This record gives sequence, C-alpha cells and structure tokens, in this order.
Amino acid sequence: MQDVGKPYRGLKVLDASQGFAAPYCAGLLALYGADVIKVEPPQGDWCRDIGRNIAGQTALHIVGNRGKRSIALNLKQEEGLSVLHRLAEECDVFIESFRPGVAERLGIGYEAIRSLGNDVLYVSVSGFGQIGEYRDRPATDSVLQAFSGLMSINRGVDGIPHRVGMLAVDTAAALHIFQAVQAALFGRRDGAGGQWMQFDLMRTTASFLAQKIAEYQMEDGQPSGMNPPAGAYRTADGWLVFTLVKNEHFARLMTAIGRPELANDPRYAGFDERRTHAQELVSMMTDLMAQRSTVEWSAILRENEVLNNPINSIGDWLADAHVRGVGAVGRIDQPDSGPVEIPIVPGTTFDPSLVAPAIGEHGARILSELGIALDEIDALAASGAVILPVEENTESTNER
Repeated sequence: MQDVGKPYRGLKVLDASQGFAAPYCAGLLALYGADVIKVEPPQGDWCRDIGRNIAGQTALHIVGNRGKRSIALNLKQEEGLSVLHRLAEECDVFIESFRPGVAERLGIGYEAIRSLGNDVLYVSVSGFGQIGEYRDRPATDSVLQAFSGLMSINRGVDGIPHRVGMLAVDTAAALHIFQAVQAALFGRRDGAGGQWMQFDLMRTTASFLAQKIAEYQMEDGQPSGMNPPAGAYRTADGWLVFTLVKNEHFARLMTAIGRPELANDPRYAGFDERRTHAQELVSMMTDLMAQRSTVEWSAILRENEVLNNPINSIGDWLADAHVRGVGAVGRIDQPDSGPVEIPIVPGTTFDPSLVAPAIGEHGARILSELGIALDEIDALAASGAVILPVEENTESTNER
C-alpha cells in the first residue's frame, strides 16, 4: 500500500479524552503527523490501569497514545484550567470523552472552547450520546457489545452469547470518528468552519453492525447460518476454520473428505437444504476433523480449493513468515515499559520513535512553548495545577 506520509503535519490537536475510543482517534491523527497534546489528570489517563501496567504503560495506552505529548493538569484549579484554555486557543481539533455535561462543568465545553476564537473542530465522544433517555448511563465496551446485539450474534458452541475478546466497540468507534474528523478537516480547509462533532459508542457500534441489523429485518428476525457446515472445528492437535462462499464449494469439501457422492445428495443440494440438515453435516465434520492434524487438514482442503486456515494464536500471527515478509509489524522502543511489537497502521510511515508518553512527560516543554517563564512554571508545579515528572524540571526544559 502506498505510503501517504505525514499529511497532518502542522495540525494542532488537544486531546482531553481518556480510555481508548477517543484517544485512539487522536493517536491516528498523531501517526499521520499531527502535533497531539494529551491533557491528562494528575493521576493519568485511566487507560493506564487497564491490563498489565508496566511503569505506567499498558498495551491499550501504548496503542492509543503513540506519538503524543503529555501534560498533566488539575482542571479543578483555576491555574490548570487557564493553561488548558491557552493551549486550546491554538488547537485545530479538541477531543473530549467526558460524560455529557461534565466538560461544561469543568469549563471546557464546546461554547467555552469556541469562545477562545479558534475555528475549532470540537469532538465529543460519549457512551449513549449528548441527548436522549440514556445520556447519563455509564457505558463500556462490554456494555455496548451487549446493548447493540453484538454478543447475540457471537454465540459459542455452548450456545451462550460471548463478548468479542477485544475492544471491538471502542476500536470501531475510533475509526468512525477518525474518518469523520478527516472529512471535517477537508471541509474546514475549504471554509466550512468549526463545529461541534458529537459521537457515541451506541451509534458507532450500530454502524459497525449495519449488515447484521439489515439482515435481521430482511430475514424476519431469524438470521440463519450463512453456510453450513462451515465453521471452526477441533482437529487432532488444534483448531481449523473453513468456509463455503459458493454452492460449488460444498462439492469441493465433500471431495476433500472422501465423500464426493454427498455433493449430489438432494438433502444437500443448496444452502437452504444444507441449513435444514446442518446438524448432521456438522456432526459428520466434527468426527472427521478430529482424525487428522491441523496441518494435514489445511493442506487437504487447500488442495481441493476449500477456503480454510488454522486458527492462529496472536503469537502464531506475529511469527508468521508472510507477516514478517510484508513488514506488517514494527517494533517501538517504549522507554519505560520496554520494547513492543505492534501492527503498522496501513498507509502510515512507521516511526519507532513514536512512543506513548509518561504522565505529564512533556509538560515543562509545552508550557515553555506557550511563553510561560521558568519561574511561573515552577509556581504552577508547586501549586499542583501542573504535575511534572520528577526528572523533568525547568532547568532541563531546553534539553528536552
């Protein structure tokens, strides 16, 4: 894929959000060259404590905040709020993810930021939106997976609805918000001006599930299996998945397992007929798959042009020769928690120096860029309005 470089170089983004959805959107802007200042509370973004915390970093925080600069402000102090307002005067995009009404109470709502004079794109991200019956309802990825119906279509062989084992809701939201912000930036460039852009996890998840929502209505609320006996099966030593996209793929599967005559059985003539007899087909495949290894079955199915793949672990993917060969992974040398390999966002220039910041790591430098004198920076730190890392002091500001 062609590298688009750093098209947002010079764009100033003030990221006052926490968690993963909104911060990851801001993080994508940073990967494309924007100067993103992360405004954290004194204790840091709560995402720093989701998962294993190594020296203030977690996997979620690193992925969502690479390439940003961090300043830690106490917005309950007038001096801390004043610093944020000064930063907001220069920003092109302002991002927040407080519950509805909280940003206004803190003095950083849309009207307060807009009044500072900049033609800002003000981005609000919440669970259920700024209005409506559920506006004040707390929301997490798991809550929205349940609310949206996502869990209902992710049933295991036990018949129990399962949560998708990653932040599917937050990630989908971040990508939806990112694409909308890009469109708004294009419009702003051509004179469309600033605006208050409101997003919520409920609607972005629904957009993510649009195909299933349409399917529910078109199939009278009873969507059937797409292509039995396709699915995941346990082999003699692991797991493998295969799928049937076209009707002729069933004949290829039957040839692969040594039962070509079943392709002409009227019970299995088409997808509808096979859905009616899905249980007997699945039982047959379950017994057969358990008789050979994953590697053996995968080779046999590929020879017969049946779409399949062993079910990899994350480690399997990281070690895969193709993944390595196409350069899909890059290593960042995170200075506090240690090096970590992460997928390269397609279209971006991979820069191993774009790491996630420590809490308030760049505070003194950011304040200095605002024209704040060293003695005033010391006073802000002493008052608790700005929290600076122990190793960062005004004497070293010019060295950072």
